[in-house]
Amino acid sequence: MSSIRSPGSKMLSEDQFTCSICLDIFVEPVSTPCGHSFCKACLQGYWNHSKKFSCPMCKKNYSRKPEMSVNRVLAEISSQFQGLMLADGGGSKSGTLNHTQMAGVSGTSSPGAQMLQDSGEFASPGDIQCDACIGRKLKAVKSCINCPGSFCEDHLRHHRKVKTLMTHRLIEPTFNLEDKICKKHERLLDRYCRTDHICICSACAEATHKSHEIVTTDHEYKKKMSHVGKKRSELKHLIKERTKKLDEIKQAIKVIKVSAQKELEESWVVYAELQRLVEQSQAELVELITSRQRGAERHAQELARGLENELGQLKRRSSELEAFALTQDKVMFLQHLSSLSPVPEPFDWSSVSVNTELYLGTIRASVSGFMDKCNEELKKLYGKELRKLQNYASEVFLDSSTAQKNLVVSEDGRQVKYDEHKTSQGNMSKRFSPALFVLGREGLGSGRHYWEVDVSHKDAWTLGVANGSARRKGDIKLSPEGGYWCLWLKSGEVKALAAPRLLLNLSTQPVKVGVYLDYEGGQVSFYDVKARLHLYTFNDTFSESLYPIFSPCLSHEGKNSAPLAISNIKHT
Repeated sequence: MSSIRSPGSKMLSEDQFTCSICLDIFVEPVSTPCGHSFCKACLQGYWNHSKKFSCPMCKKNYSRKPEMSVNRVLAEISSQFQGLMLADGGGSKSGTLNHTQMAGVSGTSSPGAQMLQDSGEFASPGDIQCDACIGRKLKAVKSCINCPGSFCEDHLRHHRKVKTLMTHRLIEPTFNLEDKICKKHERLLDRYCRTDHICICSACAEATHKSHEIVTTDHEYKKKMSHVGKKRSELKHLIKERTKKLDEIKQAIKVIKVSAQKELEESWVVYAELQRLVEQSQAELVELITSRQRGAERHAQELARGLENELGQLKRRSSELEAFALTQDKVMFLQHLSSLSPVPEPFDWSSVSVNTELYLGTIRASVSGFMDKCNEELKKLYGKELRKLQNYASEVFLDSSTAQKNLVVSEDGRQVKYDEHKTSQGNMSKRFSPALFVLGREGLGSGRHYWEVDVSHKDAWTLGVANGSARRKGDIKLSPEGGYWCLWLKSGEVKALAAPRLLLNLSTQPVKVGVYLDYEGGQVSFYDVKARLHLYTFNDTFSESLYPIFSPCLSHEGKNSAPLAISNIKHT
């Protein structure tokens, strides 16, 4: 710090005439209402860069911009001091900012300002900036709790030289310093009250939070940050899962669009074929009716011509006889009568008739033929449908713990048969009794599932799905109301166990039955795999897991002794 002895032999300190913003001798010094002095251009530039009007030294805020009047006396003294320094040859260690450029906030630095910038590091994005720097700001090295504010090394000199500022508490540079200082005690909020969940200072901890659970902000920060870290990890995992699911859904949307277009194209082909069959059947019917019409007309016309010829002959003989009847000469009558040709034997027309019911049953036969062709097309569609369903093939295994005591489940869990001499031991709570049923191991509570069961060599069986909570003891109501959606074969008849039971008119009994469950769609469908026919579909709403259910039914004297076997799906 420079000092010069004045003519009055009093020591003049450089700090007495130094602006705390530019750190150089005052130029046009002005004072704030709080009594601190700065260069007019420096203070104007500081306020131009600040969001509020406050003293750069003590941070006192003003509701409006204070008037700035140059302190002529201080300006004169500062000028004389600078002259004395130059005369003394000491010069100024600190540079002088270009005040004209400061007022215009152009950011251009004088050589003195360049010296200032060289004494510190410019603040980068994310760094805490010096609150006192004008233009391009330097990186703060300390924050003052009492001011409050953050300062670079040069602007921190006053806190190390000025007696009133040397008592201020300096801390590491901190963002939003004003929000981290207790408004009541003007101390750093370095404690955390877990009882009230707020940050407090040490004075508050001793005063109003004495009986509360108090920890340091560093300790609570580490704890909360650890918790936040776990939450972040959880959120990242959730985000990853959701992103993956979102991608799946978006992909599903694309598949839906492609599938819809493909289905539409297939429908156009099917209905074009049906339209062709309709037109063909109609053309064949028209041709049949027209052909029958022509044949009938030809036959009737031939009858009419024969009848007309005979009628002509009869009329001519009648005319001849009429003429003889008028003859009075007996000799002439007798002579000419014997010369008449004999009358032809008349044809018996009483049995002759024209059939006008030529078209009875013609339309029905045509429609029946058309229906046969439609059934062939329908059979093709069932074949395509079965191939699609086989994509939802599920591995189904039997749960022997649910099997009725006389049912024997194979070791691989894929077959079940009835044995009247066998009696199961163990937990009876899950078993059916006396009904001959066994459930699958896994409950199906979502999605689509398909499995096939070999029922060849069986005279009786029951297949389908059942609620896990459906009744298993005593009389069982085999219907959707009782929690069962099944098909059975008994006495040569296949019936859907709906309410009431529905007989299915089948030309042959199935040898392999496919069961399809669409849980969300509320469908349980049955198919004849070999004949590629749809047998029956239950439509319902499901609220709990469903289990595949099987019954090989009773066997007697070797009849119906073959097992029910869950088949491996072979894509057809």
